[in-house]
Amino acid sequence: MNLIEIWHYHRPALAKIYLDTLNAGLVTSTTIFAPRRAGKTSFLLKDLMPAAKAAGYTVAYVDLWQTRLSLGVSIVRALEHALEPKNTIESLVAKLHTPIKKLQAKADVGIAKFEGEVELADSAKKVQTEIALQIDILVEALCKKKPILLLIDEAQELAKTKENEAVATALRTTITKNQNRLRVVFTGSSRTQLAHVFSNSNAPLYSTGSAIADFPQLGRDFVEYIAEQFEASTSRTLSIEPAWQAFLAFKQQPEPFLVGIVDMVLNPSVTLDDAMKAVAEKIAHTENHEGAWAALDATQKALVRMIAQDPSLKPFSKTVILKLRGIIGIESLEVTHVQRAMSKLSNVAAKSPRDIYEFENEAFAQWVRTLAD
Repeated sequence: MNLIEIWHYHRPALAKIYLDTLNAGLVTSTTIFAPRRAGKTSFLLKDLMPAAKAAGYTVAYVDLWQTRLSLGVSIVRALEHALEPKNTIESLVAKLHTPIKKLQAKADVGIAKFEGEVELADSAKKVQTEIALQIDILVEALCKKKPILLLIDEAQELAKTKENEAVATALRTTITKNQNRLRVVFTGSSRTQLAHVFSNSNAPLYSTGSAIADFPQLGRDFVEYIAEQFEASTSRTLSIEPAWQAFLAFKQQPEPFLVGIVDMVLNPSVTLDDAMKAVAEKIAHTENHEGAWAALDATQKALVRMIAQDPSLKPFSKTVILKLRGIIGIESLEVTHVQRAMSKLSNVAAKSPRDIYEFENEAFAQWVRTLAD
């Protein structure tokens, strides 16, 4: 019995929606947004990947947030892994340290043959060019066998450095060249940073990721499922309504909720309230919410508090300006001051397509609501 699997709440209908969208042919890729700990990765690996394989895809998965390698190398390794059995392409990592002026890249994979030659002016250009070439070679090799679904987790990393943007440009070229057989699902946990990758007119993957779509939240049925597993594992009862309220307090993010449930499984004396409070405090300490809070000025702190309590806040309205004046004690506060404060908070909270503000890190928002002085 797989003890991890029994706690995973499968979402086959949602996986089918994504696959049907990609199979329809109108788009070659899609981009999913949800805050961290919302269950995106579990869904990709345990729902979408198996469904895609069953539908005839070869699936390659890469997490750009957790990797310690360059993003390009990580993508190449994911594609190489998907291309098993082993092919005759040389190891990219070994070649990156070879001081050569000219690189000859060859591969003979099944009936497919590839050959490319590039002049390399310097080491940085060499690395970027070779990564682009290897991504292209591997994707073409995979596409000759089966349609390929490339899952790229935490895609906002593609816009953080010039090197990463070069990888994104290589991906864009490969997606365009292989659009008949290649489909890509990008995910990200920062709406603002995803916009830098896909939505801004000068973004490296502008329009490639289709519209940035919100990842559907888990509902009460998820809590009911976890309660069933809890009772099966412990012979104890987990009351649905309090558990649902605890899940809502974490903005329906399964990871912190499940951490608390595990604590209750291991320690029968721990109550639901105590377990969830401990999780919130641990997250706050790990992510240094106090430091992030201390870095804000008085106006920014007031705005963050107000947005945390009311995501539909209109920060430039007369009512909010008057309220801010009272909170921070500055009668001369004007709209321009608030505009400057909000621009500096763009990496803390950003406007969503639903016309409400969403925190880039929902755990910080929860900390602001409950723990900040």
